[in-house]
Amino acid sequence: MAPIEFGIFDHVTRPPGAPLADLYEDRIALLRKADAAGFRGFHLAEHHGHGLSATPSQALFLAALARETERLRLGMLVACLPLHHPIRLAEEICMLDQLCGGRLDLGVGRGISPFEHRLFGHDPDASRDRFAELLPMVLGGVATGRMDSTGSAHYDFPEIELPVGPVQRPYPPLWAAGNVEAAARHGMNVISGVPITAEMRRRYDALRAESRRAPDHLNPHVETPLVGSSHYVCIADTDEEAERIGRRALAVLGAFLARPIGREPPHLQARTAPTRRPRSSRPSRPAARAACSCAARPRPCATGSSPTPPRAPRTTSWSTSRSAT
Repeated sequence: MAPIEFGIFDHVTRPPGAPLADLYEDRIALLRKADAAGFRGFHLAEHHGHGLSATPSQALFLAALARETERLRLGMLVACLPLHHPIRLAEEICMLDQLCGGRLDLGVGRGISPFEHRLFGHDPDASRDRFAELLPMVLGGVATGRMDSTGSAHYDFPEIELPVGPVQRPYPPLWAAGNVEAAARHGMNVISGVPITAEMRRRYDALRAESRRAPDHLNPHVETPLVGSSHYVCIADTDEEAERIGRRALAVLGAFLARPIGREPPHLQARTAPTRRPRSSRPSRPAARAACSCAARPRPCATGSSPTPPRAPRTTSWSTSRSAT
Protein backbone atom coordinates (compact mmCIF):
# COMPACT_ATOMS: atom_id res chain seq x y z
CA MET A 1 0.00 0.00 0.00
CA ALA A 2 1.29 3.47 -0.87
CA PRO A 3 2.38 5.60 2.11
CA ILE A 4 -0.06 8.24 3.30
CA GLU A 5 0.92 11.77 4.34
CA PHE A 6 -1.27 14.34 6.05
CA GLY A 7 -1.60 18.07 5.57
CA ILE A 8 -3.96 20.96 6.28
CA PHE A 9 -6.06 22.99 3.84
CA ASP A 10 -7.37 26.29 5.11
CA HIS A 11 -9.28 29.45 4.20
CA VAL A 12 -8.43 31.13 7.54
CA THR A 13 -12.08 32.06 7.89
CA ARG A 14 -12.83 35.03 10.16
CA PRO A 15 -15.94 34.55 12.31
CA PRO A 16 -17.89 37.77 12.94
CA GLY A 17 -16.23 39.85 15.63
CA ALA A 18 -13.03 37.78 15.80
CA PRO A 19 -9.96 40.01 16.28
CA LEU A 20 -7.63 39.67 13.32
CA ALA A 21 -4.47 39.70 15.38
CA ASP A 22 -5.73 36.80 17.51
CA LEU A 23 -6.87 34.88 14.43
CA TYR A 24 -3.43 35.15 12.81
CA GLU A 25 -1.49 34.32 15.98
CA ASP A 26 -3.68 31.33 16.80
CA ARG A 27 -3.33 29.93 13.31
CA ILE A 28 0.44 30.37 13.27
CA ALA A 29 0.66 28.65 16.67
CA LEU A 30 -1.40 25.75 15.33
CA LEU A 31 0.85 25.42 12.30
CA ARG A 32 3.98 25.43 14.42
CA LYS A 33 2.51 22.40 16.17
CA ALA A 34 1.64 20.78 12.83
CA ASP A 35 5.22 21.32 11.70
CA ALA A 36 6.59 19.69 14.86
CA ALA A 37 4.08 16.82 14.59
CA GLY A 38 5.25 15.85 11.10
CA PHE A 39 2.41 17.10 8.91
CA ARG A 40 3.54 17.28 5.30
CA GLY A 41 2.14 20.65 4.32
CA PHE A 42 -0.24 23.56 4.69
CA HIS A 43 -2.27 24.73 1.70
CA LEU A 44 -3.96 28.13 1.74
CA ALA A 45 -6.88 29.23 -0.45
CA GLU A 46 -7.18 32.66 -2.08
CA HIS A 47 -10.35 34.72 -1.76
CA HIS A 48 -11.08 38.45 -1.67
CA GLY A 49 -13.84 40.66 -0.30
CA HIS A 50 -15.42 38.11 2.00
CA GLY A 51 -15.06 36.77 5.54
CA LEU A 52 -14.44 33.29 4.13
CA SER A 53 -10.77 34.29 3.94
CA ALA A 54 -8.94 36.67 6.26
CA THR A 55 -5.72 36.04 4.31
CA PRO A 56 -6.42 37.59 0.89
CA SER A 57 -2.65 37.85 0.37
CA GLN A 58 -1.37 34.29 0.38
CA ALA A 59 2.19 35.51 -0.07
CA LEU A 60 2.17 37.62 3.10
CA PHE A 61 0.78 34.88 5.33
CA LEU A 62 2.98 32.16 3.89
CA ALA A 63 6.04 34.39 4.24
CA ALA A 64 5.25 34.74 7.95
CA LEU A 65 4.87 30.97 8.23
CA ALA A 66 8.17 30.45 6.45
CA ARG A 67 9.94 32.06 9.40
CA GLU A 68 7.94 30.09 11.99
CA THR A 69 8.28 26.57 10.56
CA GLU A 70 11.14 24.31 9.50
CA ARG A 71 9.80 21.32 7.55
CA LEU A 72 6.15 22.06 6.73
CA ARG A 73 5.64 22.62 3.02
CA LEU A 74 3.73 25.83 2.31
CA GLY A 75 1.30 26.00 -0.56
CA MET A 76 -0.96 28.33 -2.48
CA LEU A 77 -4.07 26.28 -3.25
CA VAL A 78 -4.79 27.91 -5.43
CA ALA A 79 -3.27 31.14 -6.62
CA CYS A 80 -6.08 32.57 -8.77
CA LEU A 81 -3.96 33.62 -11.74
CA PRO A 82 -6.44 36.05 -13.38
CA LEU A 83 -6.48 38.10 -10.16
CA HIS A 84 -2.73 38.80 -10.35
CA HIS A 85 -0.40 40.77 -12.56
CA PRO A 86 2.00 38.16 -14.01
CA ILE A 87 5.20 40.02 -13.08
CA ARG A 88 4.17 40.55 -9.46
CA LEU A 89 3.05 36.92 -9.10
CA ALA A 90 6.25 35.52 -10.63
CA GLU A 91 8.35 37.66 -8.29
CA GLU A 92 6.37 36.62 -5.22
CA ILE A 93 6.64 32.93 -6.12
CA CYS A 94 10.42 33.24 -6.35
CA MET A 95 10.68 35.22 -3.10
CA LEU A 96 8.47 32.78 -1.19
CA ASP A 97 10.43 29.76 -2.37
CA GLN A 98 13.62 31.45 -1.19
CA LEU A 99 12.19 32.55 2.17
CA CYS A 100 10.94 29.05 3.00
CA GLY A 101 14.07 27.27 1.79
CA GLY A 102 12.46 25.51 -1.18
CA ARG A 103 9.30 24.36 0.61
CA LEU A 104 6.77 26.12 -1.61
CA ASP A 105 3.95 24.24 -3.38
CA LEU A 106 2.34 26.21 -6.20
CA GLY A 107 -1.35 25.54 -6.74
CA VAL A 108 -2.81 27.30 -9.77
CA GLY A 109 -6.38 27.96 -10.86
CA ARG A 110 -8.64 30.60 -12.35
CA GLY A 111 -10.82 31.33 -9.31
CA ILE A 112 -14.42 30.16 -8.93
CA SER A 113 -16.06 33.32 -7.53
CA PRO A 114 -17.38 35.53 -10.35
CA PHE A 115 -17.67 38.62 -8.15
CA GLU A 116 -13.97 38.39 -7.24
CA HIS A 117 -13.03 38.77 -10.89
CA ARG A 118 -15.30 41.83 -11.09
CA LEU A 119 -13.55 43.32 -8.03
CA PHE A 120 -10.34 43.33 -10.07
CA GLY A 121 -12.04 44.77 -13.15
CA HIS A 122 -12.22 41.54 -15.13
CA ASP A 123 -15.11 39.85 -16.89
CA PRO A 124 -15.69 36.54 -15.04
CA ASP A 125 -16.54 34.89 -18.34
CA ALA A 126 -13.01 35.61 -19.57
CA SER A 127 -11.32 33.86 -16.65
CA ARG A 128 -10.53 30.68 -18.59
CA ASP A 129 -8.84 32.61 -21.38
CA ARG A 130 -6.90 34.69 -18.88
CA PHE A 131 -5.74 31.59 -17.02
CA ALA A 132 -4.61 29.86 -20.23
CA GLU A 133 -2.60 32.96 -21.14
CA LEU A 134 -1.11 33.58 -17.71
CA LEU A 135 0.04 30.08 -16.74
CA PRO A 136 2.82 29.71 -19.35
CA MET A 137 3.78 33.38 -18.92
CA VAL A 138 4.27 33.07 -15.14
CA LEU A 139 5.94 29.65 -15.22
CA GLY A 140 8.24 30.76 -18.02
CA GLY A 141 9.25 33.81 -16.03
CA VAL A 142 9.97 31.81 -12.86
CA ALA A 143 11.89 29.15 -14.80
CA THR A 144 14.00 31.40 -17.03
CA GLY A 145 14.15 34.72 -15.20
CA ARG A 146 12.75 36.54 -18.23
CA MET A 147 9.19 37.31 -19.26
CA ASP A 148 7.29 39.58 -21.62
CA SER A 149 3.74 40.03 -22.86
CA THR A 150 4.26 38.86 -26.44
CA GLY A 151 0.96 37.54 -27.79
CA SER A 152 -1.01 38.60 -24.74
CA ALA A 153 -4.54 39.89 -25.16
CA HIS A 154 -4.70 41.28 -21.62
CA TYR A 155 -1.23 42.59 -20.69
CA ASP A 156 1.27 44.87 -22.35
CA PHE A 157 4.77 45.16 -20.93
CA PRO A 158 8.33 44.90 -22.30
CA GLU A 159 10.67 42.04 -21.55
CA ILE A 160 11.81 42.01 -17.94
CA GLU A 161 14.71 40.26 -16.28
CA LEU A 162 13.54 39.12 -12.85
CA PRO A 163 15.98 39.95 -10.05
CA VAL A 164 14.90 36.86 -8.11
CA GLY A 165 14.59 33.13 -8.79
CA PRO A 166 13.22 30.03 -7.02
CA VAL A 167 15.11 27.41 -5.05
CA GLN A 168 13.18 24.59 -6.74
CA ARG A 169 13.90 24.37 -10.44
CA PRO A 170 12.41 25.02 -12.87
CA TYR A 171 9.59 26.13 -10.52
CA PRO A 172 7.89 24.84 -7.35
CA PRO A 173 5.77 21.69 -7.79
CA LEU A 174 2.43 22.47 -9.39
CA TRP A 175 -0.86 21.54 -7.76
CA ALA A 176 -4.50 21.78 -8.78
CA ALA A 177 -7.67 21.65 -6.69
CA GLY A 178 -10.85 19.74 -7.40
CA ASN A 179 -10.83 18.08 -10.82
CA VAL A 180 -8.58 15.02 -10.63
CA GLU A 181 -8.69 14.19 -14.35
CA ALA A 182 -7.93 17.77 -15.43
CA ALA A 183 -4.97 17.85 -13.03
CA ALA A 184 -3.67 14.58 -14.45
CA ARG A 185 -3.92 15.81 -18.03
CA HIS A 186 -1.69 18.73 -17.06
CA GLY A 187 0.72 16.62 -15.01
CA MET A 188 -0.14 18.34 -11.72
CA ASN A 189 -0.46 17.05 -8.18
CA VAL A 190 -4.03 17.43 -6.96
CA ILE A 191 -6.23 17.80 -3.88
CA SER A 192 -9.80 16.59 -4.37
CA GLY A 193 -12.78 17.48 -2.24
CA VAL A 194 -14.09 13.91 -2.41
CA PRO A 195 -12.57 10.57 -1.37
CA ILE A 196 -10.20 9.13 -3.97
CA THR A 197 -11.28 5.70 -5.14
CA ALA A 198 -8.97 3.09 -6.63
CA GLU A 199 -10.50 3.69 -10.06
CA MET A 200 -9.96 7.46 -9.79
CA ARG A 201 -6.32 6.86 -8.90
CA ARG A 202 -5.81 4.47 -11.83
CA ARG A 203 -7.38 7.02 -14.16
CA TYR A 204 -5.16 9.78 -12.78
CA ASP A 205 -2.01 7.70 -13.23
CA ALA A 206 -2.93 6.79 -16.81
CA LEU A 207 -3.72 10.37 -17.84
CA ARG A 208 -0.63 11.75 -16.15
CA ALA A 209 1.60 9.17 -17.84
CA GLU A 210 0.11 10.23 -21.17
CA SER A 211 0.74 13.91 -20.38
CA ARG A 212 4.44 13.17 -19.76
CA ARG A 213 4.86 12.30 -23.43
CA ALA A 214 4.18 15.89 -24.47
CA PRO A 215 7.44 17.77 -25.18
CA ASP A 216 6.46 20.76 -23.03
CA HIS A 217 4.68 18.91 -20.21
CA LEU A 218 4.28 20.59 -16.83
CA ASN A 219 5.99 19.48 -13.61
CA PRO A 220 8.95 17.86 -15.43
CA HIS A 221 10.88 17.68 -12.15
CA VAL A 222 8.11 15.84 -10.23
CA GLU A 223 8.76 12.13 -10.73
CA THR A 224 6.31 10.81 -8.14
CA PRO A 225 2.89 12.52 -8.20
CA LEU A 226 0.74 13.20 -5.17
CA VAL A 227 -3.03 12.78 -5.09
CA GLY A 228 -4.79 14.11 -2.02
CA SER A 229 -8.30 13.99 -0.61
CA SER A 230 -9.68 16.73 1.66
CA HIS A 231 -12.04 15.86 4.51
CA TYR A 232 -13.47 17.28 7.73
CA VAL A 233 -12.97 15.98 11.27
CA CYS A 234 -13.93 17.20 14.71
CA ILE A 235 -12.28 15.66 17.77
CA ALA A 236 -13.33 16.27 21.37
CA ASP A 237 -13.36 14.46 24.70
CA THR A 238 -16.69 12.75 23.93
CA ASP A 239 -18.67 11.88 20.81
CA GLU A 240 -21.48 14.16 21.97
CA GLU A 241 -19.20 17.15 22.41
CA ALA A 242 -17.49 16.52 19.07
CA GLU A 243 -20.86 16.33 17.32
CA ARG A 244 -22.05 19.55 18.98
CA ILE A 245 -18.92 21.42 17.93
CA GLY A 246 -18.97 19.87 14.46
CA ARG A 247 -22.57 20.86 13.79
CA ARG A 248 -21.91 24.44 14.87
CA ALA A 249 -18.75 24.70 12.80
CA LEU A 250 -20.40 23.26 9.68
CA ALA A 251 -23.26 25.74 9.96
CA VAL A 252 -20.84 28.66 10.12
CA LEU A 253 -18.63 27.37 7.32
CA GLY A 254 -21.63 26.54 5.15
CA ALA A 255 -22.93 30.09 5.44
CA PHE A 256 -19.56 31.48 4.37
CA LEU A 257 -19.19 29.06 1.45
CA ALA A 258 -22.68 29.81 0.13
CA ARG A 259 -21.94 33.49 -0.51
CA PRO A 260 -18.78 33.63 -2.68
CA ILE A 261 -20.51 32.06 -5.69
CA GLY A 262 -22.21 34.90 -7.53
CA ARG A 263 -21.55 37.96 -9.64
CA GLU A 264 -22.25 40.42 -6.82
CA PRO A 265 -20.20 40.87 -3.63
CA PRO A 266 -21.66 38.87 -0.72
CA HIS A 267 -23.07 41.86 1.18
CA LEU A 268 -24.96 42.89 -1.97
CA GLN A 269 -26.15 39.33 -2.54
CA ALA A 270 -27.77 39.48 0.88
CA ARG A 271 -29.72 42.59 -0.15
CA THR A 272 -30.95 41.21 -3.44
CA ALA A 273 -31.58 37.58 -2.49
CA PRO A 274 -35.21 36.46 -3.04
CA THR A 275 -37.26 35.95 0.07
CA ARG A 276 -37.39 32.31 1.01
CA ARG A 277 -39.26 30.41 3.60
CA PRO A 278 -36.94 30.09 6.62
CA ARG A 279 -35.52 26.67 7.30
CA SER A 280 -33.99 25.25 10.40
CA SER A 281 -30.23 25.83 10.59
CA ARG A 282 -29.87 22.49 12.31
CA PRO A 283 -29.18 19.76 9.75
CA SER A 284 -30.90 16.44 10.02
CA ARG A 285 -28.99 13.87 12.03
CA PRO A 286 -28.14 11.65 9.04
CA ALA A 287 -27.08 14.67 6.97
CA ALA A 288 -24.84 15.96 9.72
CA ARG A 289 -23.14 12.61 10.09
CA ALA A 290 -22.60 12.40 6.34
CA ALA A 291 -21.02 15.83 6.25
CA CYS A 292 -18.76 15.52 9.27
CA SER A 293 -17.48 12.57 11.22
CA CYS A 294 -17.05 13.32 14.89
CA ALA A 295 -14.87 11.29 17.21
CA ALA A 296 -13.93 11.22 20.85
CA ARG A 297 -10.24 11.41 21.66
CA PRO A 298 -9.75 7.65 22.26
CA ARG A 299 -10.81 6.96 18.66
CA PRO A 300 -8.07 8.10 16.28
CA CYS A 301 -9.15 8.27 12.68
CA ALA A 302 -7.15 8.41 9.46
CA THR A 303 -8.00 8.76 5.84
CA GLY A 304 -6.05 8.52 2.65
CA SER A 305 -6.10 7.93 -1.06
CA SER A 306 -4.54 4.52 -1.13
CA PRO A 307 -5.41 2.19 -4.03
CA THR A 308 -7.88 0.30 -1.85
CA PRO A 309 -9.16 3.01 0.52
CA PRO A 310 -11.24 2.15 3.58
CA ARG A 311 -14.59 3.80 4.15
CA ALA A 312 -12.98 6.84 5.72
CA PRO A 313 -14.50 9.51 7.94
CA ARG A 314 -14.51 13.12 6.84
CA THR A 315 -11.47 14.95 8.23
CA THR A 316 -10.17 18.49 8.27
CA SER A 317 -6.82 17.43 6.94
CA TRP A 318 -5.89 16.47 3.43
CA SER A 319 -3.91 13.33 2.82
CA THR A 320 -1.88 12.19 -0.12
CA SER A 321 -0.55 8.96 -1.47
CA ARG A 322 2.45 8.54 -3.71
CA SER A 323 2.60 6.41 -6.81
CA ALA A 324 5.28 6.16 -9.45
CA THR A 325 3.98 6.40 -12.99
